[in-house]
Amino acid sequence: MSRLQQIESLRQGLIGNGELASRVTAVREASVSRLPELVQLASQKLEQKLAKVYAAQNATEAAAILGNLLKNEQQVVRAYSNTLSEIRFDTIMAEQDIKVCPTRLEEIVRQEMELPVTGHPHLVTLDQSATVIEEGLRRYTRITGDADQKTTVQLAKEQVKAKILQCEFGVTGANAIVAPNGVIVLAEDEGNVRAVSNLPYKHVVVVGLDKIVPSAEDAMAIVKATAMYGTGRITSTYYSLIAGPSRTADIEFRMAYGMHGPKEVHVILLDNGRTAVIEQGGGCLMKCIDCGACYEACTALANRQEWQDIVLTPKQIALGIVQGKIAPPAAGSTMADFLCPVGLSASLVVNSLARLSHSHRRK
Repeated sequence: MSRLQQIESLRQGLIGNGELASRVTAVREASVSRLPELVQLASQKLEQKLAKVYAAQNATEAAAILGNLLKNEQQVVRAYSNTLSEIRFDTIMAEQDIKVCPTRLEEIVRQEMELPVTGHPHLVTLDQSATVIEEGLRRYTRITGDADQKTTVQLAKEQVKAKILQCEFGVTGANAIVAPNGVIVLAEDEGNVRAVSNLPYKHVVVVGLDKIVPSAEDAMAIVKATAMYGTGRITSTYYSLIAGPSRTADIEFRMAYGMHGPKEVHVILLDNGRTAVIEQGGGCLMKCIDCGACYEACTALANRQEWQDIVLTPKQIALGIVQGKIAPPAAGSTMADFLCPVGLSASLVVNSLARLSHSHRRK
C-alpha cells in the first residue's frame, strides 16, 4: 500500500460526519470576505504585542525586507514552509551570501539525496522509501559504520538543534494569525519549528494574508482539518501560540524581554497575488487550506499542463498563475474528483483557474 493509500484509509476513519469540514468552510469564507479588515486588525494587534509588522505586496518587497533584517548575518536557520518556498527564500539568502540551515528532517533528506520536489504541501519525501530516507540522514550526519536508524535519526536531530543554537535569526512560516489577539499559530510534528521560533534571539515570520483568521478556535479547526485531510492524522503533535517577544516580570516585577525566547519578533504579511486572485473571481480558491487531500488530482492536472516547480494545491496553483510562474489551464481541461474540507470541486477549481491571468497584465 502506498503512502497516499495509507493516508486515504486513515482519513476516511477520521473525518466523520463532515462537521469539521462545515466549520472550516465557514471560517475560510469569512476570512476571504473580510480579508482587508482582518489584515488591518491583525497588524494592529501584532504591533500591540510588540511584534514588528511589515507589509509585502510581492516577493520582491519581501526579499527587500528580509535582506534588510538579515543583512549582517552569515547564516540563518529556517523551518520548512510553503510560503518561504513561494518567495524563494533560500535564493534570496544565497544572493546575500547567507547560508540557510533547514531543520525538517524530510527536507534535509531531499537535499542530501538531490531529490526533486514532490509538490505535496507537507510530505516532502512522499515518493521515497525508508532506505532512501535513512541514507539521506546518514549523509547529513556523516555517520559511518553499522549505526541503526534510531541512532542516525537522533544524531541528525542533535545536529539540527546545534545549528539552531548557532543562529541569531530563526525564520518560519505560520499556520495561522489570529487577528483579534495578534497571535501567531505554529503546528508541526517534529518539534523543529518550535525550536526555530524559540531558541534564536530573533524570530522572523513570513505568512500569507490568507492565513489570517477571525479567532483562535478557527485557527485550531483549520490546523486539525489540515492534519486529518492532508496526512490522515487526528492532529499535529506540537502547537505553539506566540503573542510577541518573550517577556517576564519575575525579577523585581520589572518587565524584561528575551528571557526564555526571542527578544524580537518580526512578521511579514505577504500578499504576492492573494488579493489579485480574489479580484479576478478566484475567491473560492483562496479558501483552500493547502492540506494536500487533492494532491493526486492536482498532480495529474499539472502533468497535462506541464506545470513545474509549484506546490500542488488549488491555492498555490492559482498564486502561480497570477504571479506569472505558470499559465492558466488550457481550454477544455478537466480534473479528477477529490475530497475537499472546504467544499471545492474539480470543475470549480479548473473553471476558476482558467479565469485567472498574470496580475501585472490585468487592466
